[in-house]
Amino acid sequence: MKKILLPNGLSVTEAALGAMNFGTTVSKEESYRALDLYMDMGGNFIDTSNNYAHWAGTGDESETLLGEWLRDRGCRHRVVLATKVGFDRHGKGAGLKREQIEYWIDESLRKLGTDYIDLYYAHTDDPSTPMEETLEAFDRLVKKGKVRALGASNFDTWRLAEANITAQNKGYTPYTVMQQRMTYLNPKWGFAPKYVFNESVNRERMRFLCHKDMPLVAYSCLCKGAYEDISRLPEEYETGDRARKVLEMAAQKGVTPSAIVVAWLTSLCRLEGYPRIIPFFSARAEHLAENLKGLDIALSDDELKAMNATK
Repeated sequence: MKKILLPNGLSVTEAALGAMNFGTTVSKEESYRALDLYMDMGGNFIDTSNNYAHWAGTGDESETLLGEWLRDRGCRHRVVLATKVGFDRHGKGAGLKREQIEYWIDESLRKLGTDYIDLYYAHTDDPSTPMEETLEAFDRLVKKGKVRALGASNFDTWRLAEANITAQNKGYTPYTVMQQRMTYLNPKWGFAPKYVFNESVNRERMRFLCHKDMPLVAYSCLCKGAYEDISRLPEEYETGDRARKVLEMAAQKGVTPSAIVVAWLTSLCRLEGYPRIIPFFSARAEHLAENLKGLDIALSDDELKAMNATK
């Protein structure tokens, strides 16, 4: 896998591995297999959270398993590690107040067995907490060396812009990466997501990120395996011509539909108005290698435009 130097100084591979279900619905053995394969294929960008996957466990499992794997493999220096704070755990603990950020960074560091996080995300916006309080708390973590860079996940575009203006005015560390839901299929018009801020990316957000030279880490980009098994498709997405287009191109290229989606996401930055997009997905080892073949597919500008034009 090729590496990308992000504007914040982090050097990451073109696709990130999500560890959301590692240690809960994915066993330790299967998790280690996927992590080992990802690293063997040249990957270095691994993503988790302080609440993964609390709906299937306590919320500690993913970070704890990753910490064990990093220790067992002795590879912390080779990994760009991302984790998050801000969402609830079993209905409690949501928010970006100073004391919450300070408590959870130490918990994450303890579970991950490291003394710093490469990329620390605000997992979702918290309008109930003053923006300056949140940004000051994150800035203190950077100044203490506990965090290298900051990201924002599940933020409205205007709130991200306002936060970074505030950071600039106050001399705080800004958000330099956005993580948001994005895939090839179009969301249904008017569909309301479970959480108010985790809407799918639209063109306005793309133009904003492109203008700010801010990369997008695209989560839920493979729709839980729905490109191979349409019965897995989340209810918020349309199918129609776009689903057929992916299947057609996969057959032409001799790869899986998911690999075509990965190729599309990583190639979009060649077109006007699109930022660098880093697909972020979780997969068992048997599917991971197939998905990552998308990084080796050379889509032409005409193919990209045709995919974008498909309704």
